[in-house]
Amino acid sequence: MIRYVGVENIAISKLNVTVFKPRAEIYIDEDKCVGCGRCVEVCPEDVYALKKYSEEKDPDKEYKSIAVHPERCILCLSCLEICGKNAIYIYSQQ
Repeated sequence: MIRYVGVENIAISKLNVTVFKPRAEIYIDEDKCVGCGRCVEVCPEDVYALKKYSEEKDPDKEYKSIAVHPERCILCLSCLEICGKNAIYIYSQQ
């Protein structure tokens, strides 16, 4: 049997099915992120959320995007495409 990193064999109703589970490391540059929430809206797996930074003096920078569930990332890269500030970096761990 050939094994791949990020692939797991699971028996489902007498069928041997291979399920691909991508793994990604997600980094958000807080200096670039303006907290617009576009990545939150576009992500099909709810990887992102907006976090309020109460200590921030500039009201335009009060919210920042954070990756709350990076393990859910399916590497569709929708967040990279929609981020107008290029604040999101995704590294595949394959």
